[in-house]
Amino acid sequence: MQVDRPLDKTFLDQMSRGVVILGSQTKPCRMTRVGGDQFRIILTEGRNRQIRRMCHALGYHVTKLHRTRIMHITVAGLRVGQWKELTTQEREQLLEAVRPMSRD
Repeated sequence: MQVDRPLDKTFLDQMSRGVVILGSQTKPCRMTRVGGDQFRIILTEGRNRQIRRMCHALGYHVTKLHRTRIMHITVAGLRVGQWKELTTQEREQLLEAVRPMSRD
């Protein structure tokens, strides 16, 4: 991700702990600075436009965002606008992750 101005320690700390967006706190996430105004983030939840909203709440504007994976499914080797069929293993892992837990 890239934002409109240099990152500071406060931004990184607050993003890591979670930020209030749309009236509720986001879960903690892992943040890594990769440049003056660039960072990597690993979310543990996936709200709509979450990264953009978290940054906005802290006074930053996202100028570039690139998703590299969703759960265990990566976009490695795909060009812009390209898609791929999930492998049997990817599909099974995805379905298992979203399957409701039984209430025994």
